[in-house]
Amino acid sequence: MEKFLITVGPGEKRFNLQQEQFILPEGVTVRDPQGNRFVIEGVLGKGEFGAVYLVRELDNTHNLFALKEIINPNKGDRERFAFEGEVLKRLNHKVLPRVHRVFENDKLKRVYLLMDYIKGRNLEVLRGEQPGKCFPLPLVLVLMAPIVDALMYLHTQDPPIVHRDIKPANIIVPVGAGEAMLVDFGSAKEYVPGTATTTVRRRSSGYAALEQYKTGTNPSTDVYGLGATLYALLTGSTPIDALSRVIGSLSAGVDPLKPANLLNPAVPRAVAEALKRAMASSSADRFETVEEFWQVLMAHGSQQIPHATSIDLSQPSPPEQVIEDSGTESLQREQFAPHTKKREALRIFAGLLIILAIGIACFSYLRSFTVLLLCCLGALLLLLGVLLHDLSSQARTSRKNPESAQGNKRQL
Repeated sequence: MEKFLITVGPGEKRFNLQQEQFILPEGVTVRDPQGNRFVIEGVLGKGEFGAVYLVRELDNTHNLFALKEIINPNKGDRERFAFEGEVLKRLNHKVLPRVHRVFENDKLKRVYLLMDYIKGRNLEVLRGEQPGKCFPLPLVLVLMAPIVDALMYLHTQDPPIVHRDIKPANIIVPVGAGEAMLVDFGSAKEYVPGTATTTVRRRSSGYAALEQYKTGTNPSTDVYGLGATLYALLTGSTPIDALSRVIGSLSAGVDPLKPANLLNPAVPRAVAEALKRAMASSSADRFETVEEFWQVLMAHGSQQIPHATSIDLSQPSPPEQVIEDSGTESLQREQFAPHTKKREALRIFAGLLIILAIGIACFSYLRSFTVLLLCCLGALLLLLGVLLHDLSSQARTSRKNPESAQGNKRQL
């Protein structure tokens, strides 16, 4: 088994690394052909064919980059990697990452792509932190507007560039609530009308169009990926993959993909129908362009955009909390406190009068003062009536207060 010696750290410390070791450890120094050295500080992501590292330039420690790597590439991998680098080098759009160079390390049998580091988190991670794992329509339209603009920019190149891997995991929201960025052009391809493209070896289940399982991708492939991404962001569910949908349609006669408005009633029916059209199995049944698709969405969702709040999605959202009505209850206690004190004083005074009336009545009975006795009995009955009325009023008030408290909680 072949082993390699690689340099780690400024002290030229060396250690053995086996060829099939997948992830390079922190502290490893990677050199490009120009002699520039980059130290690996961490792993930003990894997949079946390689990884993406956070690296710092040794000669300028303030410069952080993302270093994308493919392990043991074949000829097709090298061509695709070189194409990704060349595409991004010549493109100029604010939400597309800037590529600095592409180089190969023959010793490690790996190819690298050095690009700008975007500090943030992708929409797949952020989606999982939201209630129901989905975003409201106004926020989705705000988040995806720069991505749609970038896709229109790619499709207007000569020849058009098809991304072919639009999905939430490839859309990063930078720290500080900046515009979302579209990354990972590893599956991108120039589209030349009348020619067939190669089958995409790396397909993202649920987001790949049917034609990506064979040949013939074109700009409408990105229409499908955009529709599937919006579907996931709005419903919280990854769409059924294109092959399963075709098989289900043939066997059951019905597309197994559920309309977005059935999964999330907050999605307007017109928006759900637009998503379904964008995700049609046949590219001929989809919107012709990303721009046409976006115009339909905006026509039915733009009226809700002013209500979308500007939030920093790069940080985890606090959990939704139930608002207790303690403030309202304390206010009610303060408002009813004077009335309660008055009632208590009235009861004490009435009790004293009752005792006095009973005493005078007994004295009148013993002394045969009939008129005085009748007056005392009348006063006693009157005081008892006042007390009973007060008690009944308090009972009615206590029954009403819980209802009003519940109403206040619902309003909050």
